Amino acid sequence: LDSFAGSGTTGAVAHKMNRRWIMVELGEHTHTHIIPRLRKVIEGEDRGGVTTDANWKGGGGFRYFRVAPSLLEKDLYG
Repeated sequence: LDSFAGSGTTGAVAHKMNRRWIMVELGEHTHTHIIPRLRKVIEGEDRGGVTTDANWKGGGGFRYFRVAPSLLEKDLYG
């Protein structure tokens, strides 16, 4: 679990090591950094990190969810 996903490193490494992972990100990093990076990991195009040690060639997938509006802002219901 990475509750501050940032650039997606935790998910990328965990995926290459065939582990389950969950990342959470509030900012637009999800669209600008994380999703493009994970697509490269799945396609076998991300050659950094543990790629060689894990003998990573690509594969797998991920699901992306939008959960709810921020709890830090007041909505119509207060």
